[in-house]
Amino acid sequence: MAEGKNSGDENFGILLGWSSTPAGERIALKMQSTRKIVESDEDVREFRYFLSKEQAVQLGNYLFTVVGETAPAPRKRGFFRRLMGG
Repeated sequence: MAEGKNSGDENFGILLGWSSTPAGERIALKMQSTRKIVESDEDVREFRYFLSKEQAVQLGNYLFTVVGETAPAPRKRGFFRRLMGG
């Protein structure tokens, strides 16, 4: 990677938001960030990643650990939900 005068600054930003969608056996993750106060659409950078489901779980668990939280326990399906197919 080429080292430039501002190369360190280009690698950091503020996360504005993200979304994810299933993509077959993978997860499509879209993240938006900026390096300054957003004044126009050009100030927002958008990155797209494809993660395996295992990578998505590892990332989620890592983020819970970093902030000192635990992942929520999976909800058990009740009788009514199973009966209704949900």
